[in-house]
Amino acid sequence: MLCRFINGQPPAAMRATTLLALAAVAPALEDVFTAFDPRPTPPEVAWRASADLRAYAEADDRDGPGGIAIDRQAAGLSWLGVRGARDEGWLNLRAARTAIDGEARLASGASPEGEYLDAGLGATWKRLLGDGHVVGAMATATLDGEAPVADGMEWGGTATVFGRLGLGEGGRDGLLLALNYDADRVIFGDVPVLPLVAWQGMRGPWMLVLGVPFSVVTYRQEDWRATAVLGPLPSLSADHRIHGPLRVVGEARWTRQQWRRDARAEGDDRLELSQWEWTGGLRLAFGPAVQFDLLGGAATARRLGEDEDSADARRDGIALEAAPFAVLRGRIAF
Repeated sequence: MLCRFINGQPPAAMRATTLLALAAVAPALEDVFTAFDPRPTPPEVAWRASADLRAYAEADDRDGPGGIAIDRQAAGLSWLGVRGARDEGWLNLRAARTAIDGEARLASGASPEGEYLDAGLGATWKRLLGDGHVVGAMATATLDGEAPVADGMEWGGTATVFGRLGLGEGGRDGLLLALNYDADRVIFGDVPVLPLVAWQGMRGPWMLVLGVPFSVVTYRQEDWRATAVLGPLPSLSADHRIHGPLRVVGEARWTRQQWRRDARAEGDDRLELSQWEWTGGLRLAFGPAVQFDLLGGAATARRLGEDEDSADARRDGIALEAAPFAVLRGRIAF
């Protein structure tokens, strides 16, 4: 997500940074947390675009023959089609492709090898009520599964209502409220409706979002910052400005990715890869609108399984050796 925090920005921009950091916890809710921002979108911005390219080297199955290699490409595009005095309306498009290659077999004997596609088309509306108050809603239609599209893809959808209640002078702090419906939720697979309740505020160099089901704490100095995410997908990241727009970046995060295999035994089963990702590299950040990252690292504590329950998929999945991987990603607003 594009970071709006640059030197010299006012407190309102700092609020946006905390919300954008929170968005990194759950990519499916990224647009929701951007929409929490009580400021109107700058008049020069009507588009947001992002891309993420990554490749994991082949890793052996620790307990059996064969190995697995993975590469993934993802992109997103949003257009501000409605811009009123208090209302904003965004059209959102996302697409991703994941290729799994190798001779390793799941505990059931099935092969996870294949090409998996995921696409979404949705819209976000929000109204700025003043004094830090925001209300809005978003809905997304999804199509995902194993290629080819005609055989292995299935339709789905998500919906969210959200609001921000401004607190304190000018709504500087806020109470964030959201209710999200997602029948294919990765973490809470048996809870399709998930609430968010969080307090958001800033105290000196600290930017805070404290609530459930996750919290975000960011500490910021002139040339560096660090962010910790507490919750079902914990992470820790830091970056330091070396010179001009060039920064050095380090990240550690727990990730879970799911795919719908065409030949799965049960309709609700999902192929899931869970792992820790440790990365470091360089970032080019040209003001608040353009950011590019080139990262490398290692994925550890890896398990690949298939079940309708995320915990069972990890417990019964095959253990993979640690693997190096590389990431090229970018974000731009214009």
